[in-house]
Order: sequence, then C-alpha cells, then structure tokens
Amino acid sequence: MNEAKKALKVAPFNLDDMVRGEDGELYHLPTLRALHSAGRLSRESAGYLLLMQRVLQSARLIA
Repeated sequence: MNEAKKALKVAPFNLDDMVRGEDGELYHLPTLRALHSAGRLSRESAGYLLLMQRVLQSARLIA
C-alpha cells in the first residue's frame, strides 16, 4: 500500500477558529477540516468528533 501523503496547506490562524474539546484541549477548526479532507483524521479522534459536532450545529442553524 502506497501511503504517500501530501503536505497540508497553511491555514490562517484566527482565535475565533479555536474551540475547546470535551477533553479540555484547544482545536483549530481549519486544520481539522484540512486533515479530514486529506483523509488523515481518524474517526475515533477527539478532533473528528468535535468537527462533526460543529457540522451538525451549523446545519441546524441553516435549517
């Protein structure tokens, strides 16, 4: 299996993009999105769960 991975693009840093997970750690949403789109974010990770919660919250706001 060839696991060649592309480098992630630099994401601009903004404090408004930081969220605190249930584990108490801070997460940068643009980085989580980039990791997810590159297939490098494990479904069991705290970052994945936090990202999915944010997606669901934004979907509720739109609906």
